[in-house]
Amino acid sequence: MRISTSMMFDTNARNLTRMQGDLYRLQNQMATGRRILTPSDDPVAAAQALVVSQQQSINQQFIDNQGNAASQLTELEDRLNGVTNVLQAVKTRVVEAGNGAYSDSDRKAIAADIRERYQELLGLANAADSMGNYVFAGFSAKTLPFSVSGSPGERTVSYQGDDGRRQLQVDASRIMDVSESGSDIFMRIPQGNGHFTVSAGTSTTPNNGTAVVGASSTVGAYAGAKYELVFVDADTFQVKVDGVLQVDPMTSAPIDYSYTSGADVFLPDPGAPGSADVKLSLSGTPAPGDSFTVEAATNRDIFSTLDEMISALETGISGSATARVDFQNTMSRVSQHLDQALDKVLSRQTSIGARRLELDSLTNVATDLDLQYQSDLSKLQDIDYAAAISEMANRQMVLQAAQLTFKQVSQMSLFSYL
Repeated sequence: MRISTSMMFDTNARNLTRMQGDLYRLQNQMATGRRILTPSDDPVAAAQALVVSQQQSINQQFIDNQGNAASQLTELEDRLNGVTNVLQAVKTRVVEAGNGAYSDSDRKAIAADIRERYQELLGLANAADSMGNYVFAGFSAKTLPFSVSGSPGERTVSYQGDDGRRQLQVDASRIMDVSESGSDIFMRIPQGNGHFTVSAGTSTTPNNGTAVVGASSTVGAYAGAKYELVFVDADTFQVKVDGVLQVDPMTSAPIDYSYTSGADVFLPDPGAPGSADVKLSLSGTPAPGDSFTVEAATNRDIFSTLDEMISALETGISGSATARVDFQNTMSRVSQHLDQALDKVLSRQTSIGARRLELDSLTNVATDLDLQYQSDLSKLQDIDYAAAISEMANRQMVLQAAQLTFKQVSQMSLFSYL
């Protein structure tokens, strides 16, 4: 093969350029710490690295969401702790107000404290988070959830939010609630014992005796029947179930039930003759015509209960046995409703605590997974510095040798020998 001078120069120039390019690429790899600078360096590894990188980005977003969820749940739990403290303080005042030695002025002093507790509870219900979103407004986060109208003792609270619960996706298969609806916590509190309520007398015919309602509970499959106990005398009462007077099937005469102060009163199950449905505790001496009504529990807001308590505390009862009994029955009703409100808040706090524990577990898993993704990316992309340094030294030696030989070859000429 005939080799011309121009061919020799072109070939050596191309070889030197190629070797310099390889050395330059190796220098870039060492400078960046990456083996793959472009997909063409290793198409398979580059594709795998892209998939792993995307999974890592999604996992990092879940970690961020978990942190946001934990922050919001912590703030929500703090607010509910405040609500619990208020309700427990009011509950203590209910017990204190039952002290028979207290005067009307003592009870009015307690009422003044309950007024402040009312405002404190309202403030907690209308609390906003660090982003300016109302905690208990549901999806209507920018709308003040609770508004008040009327004067103390006769106030009405309306809820302007909704029943929504804001959510965050904290894992590929887990969407978590990070808020609670104010209507559920403050407005929909079951009255009485949660199943039924007991009231003394009627709005038009108050009781004249001294019988007071105590604890009550279901002992059967209570299905919402309405019971009315009407006392014939201090030791006997008759029962109406859903407006129907209970009679002896043999004689059709009204059934007389015996009453003993302090003893439990069992009311018949209308669906199972001979069986009891609910249990009441009554104490004191009823007057003929006095009545007590048992009805299925309905929901009531906690603010109305506090207002009812304020009104009862500010009403003078000294010197009137009947008024004192009515006050005691009111306090008993208020106490039961506070218990239901505390149970509602406690159930939400328990749920929040469970969610926070779940977040801790999810965060631990996601953090471990992030480390695994980093390890996988390192194996796919990172350069082996020991091998790279050795390779660079070898390429530098080859390039220097090529340059030296080219220099010598380029100087070969017949004119040097003429």
